[in-house]
Amino acid sequence: MQKSDNNPQPFGLALQMGYLIAIPLVVFALLGRFVDSALGSSPLFFLMGILFAITCSTVLVYKKTMALLKVTEDESRIKNQELRIEQNVKKGDA
Repeated sequence: MQKSDNNPQPFGLALQMGYLIAIPLVVFALLGRFVDSALGSSPLFFLMGILFAITCSTVLVYKKTMALLKVTEDESRIKNQELRIEQNVKKGDA
């Protein structure tokens, strides 16, 4: 059985999770900083940007983790079915 393309290697998964956390943080913090400088309301929008980034990152990491668990669960179920079939074939041969 071949490895699924949806099941990334550990290093690739770590990079994906890192990007899911870092990119929203940088984008929304910079956006908040820009709004603060335009309105003179420092650090209100900067902090709101960080809080929004944390929320977005949490949701994105959760969705990625759930998708990965589903793929792993499906692969495990298929492997168990294949093992049962092999056992039944061996019982039939005996």
